[in-house]
Amino acid sequence: MTPASTPRLSALPRTWPISMTIPFLTAAFSVCSPVTDASDTAISREQLDVETVVAGLDTPWDLLWGPDDYLWVSERHGAISRVHPGTGEITPIGQLQVEETSESGLMGMALHPRFDTEPYLYAAHSYRTSDGIRNRLVRMRYDGSSLGTPVTLLADIPGNRNHDGSRLVVGPDDHLYMTTGDAGRAELAQNLESVAGKVLRLALDGAPAPGNPFGTPVYSFGHRNPQGIVFHPQRGLLYVAEHGPSDNDEVNLVVAGGNYGWPSVHGFCDGDTPGEDLVCDSIEVVQPLAAWTPTVALSGLAYHDGRGIPGWKGSLLVTSLAGATLFRLQLTDDGSRVTGQEEFFRGEYGRLRDVLVGPAGEVYLATSNRDGRGRPREGDDRILRVTLTAR
Repeated sequence: MTPASTPRLSALPRTWPISMTIPFLTAAFSVCSPVTDASDTAISREQLDVETVVAGLDTPWDLLWGPDDYLWVSERHGAISRVHPGTGEITPIGQLQVEETSESGLMGMALHPRFDTEPYLYAAHSYRTSDGIRNRLVRMRYDGSSLGTPVTLLADIPGNRNHDGSRLVVGPDDHLYMTTGDAGRAELAQNLESVAGKVLRLALDGAPAPGNPFGTPVYSFGHRNPQGIVFHPQRGLLYVAEHGPSDNDEVNLVVAGGNYGWPSVHGFCDGDTPGEDLVCDSIEVVQPLAAWTPTVALSGLAYHDGRGIPGWKGSLLVTSLAGATLFRLQLTDDGSRVTGQEEFFRGEYGRLRDVLVGPAGEVYLATSNRDGRGRPREGDDRILRVTLTAR
């Protein structure tokens, strides 16, 4: 197993497009300030309790907190289920026909922001065509017991055995944000005519959202394989976590129209990739908040507001697959910069695919040891619940 590496933090980014702002923000920001550590909020592993909520799953991919106070779980082979957080009882509610080959299959989910009156679940999944693997966005209506027939909102997204992305989140502007991988064709990430290697911003019916920087679904570009996405609940900032090649996994702060550099720029504009300096001198590249070399295969991403675990207030939580670690990244109050990091559970539970913060601040982790790249343990895969040890 590849050991988890320590990330570089964004102490002195070289280029930041301060003219680019998220549409619902009123001011830009800078990330140029000194890096500190997270010692003032540090929590030891011994202060955390971990319990298994449910075991015996097959590559759980995405976790949601459902409107019924159940965990909603997608599994890569196409199943969507509700899991009782107390008993672990599994209730299947849907099965999508997907193409599960290597990393492809059922991936991210999101709920309609007005689920009580418009009970729709959105999902991203791979499918097979005569030309190979593609990805699409679908929407299904929940009738209280099961999900209805999927309606395709966006199709023919480039796909592959690997590098499919793809997570979903509804933003504070009530638009749907979707990450897409480069489908193993790195040049697509810089091609604004393609939706691969991008963050997409969509209306809830799948159309390009009004105000997008290019008049298309594309919101930002130059991404390799982003598999985590979350909004800062107070600041409205959008973060993604994405896989690098063998170097520079990244956590990025996403801005409208931003170019994140892939494939010419890996991580920071620091010359660690041939030709990178020339690219950074010629175009505006948005540099990451943090980068990991060697890579740890970042996957899920969540924000913690300190409820239940006060020491984690104002943090991003990031799971990793090859790194088998949960990373905590401490943010500044304005959310624009990472000031330090901690690591938890390295190697304890194997590959970690997703992270979810529950309503009381408890943290749920989904393992991914049955995804073809891990070493399954008895009971894998599972959902774990992390809480602060009672004193």
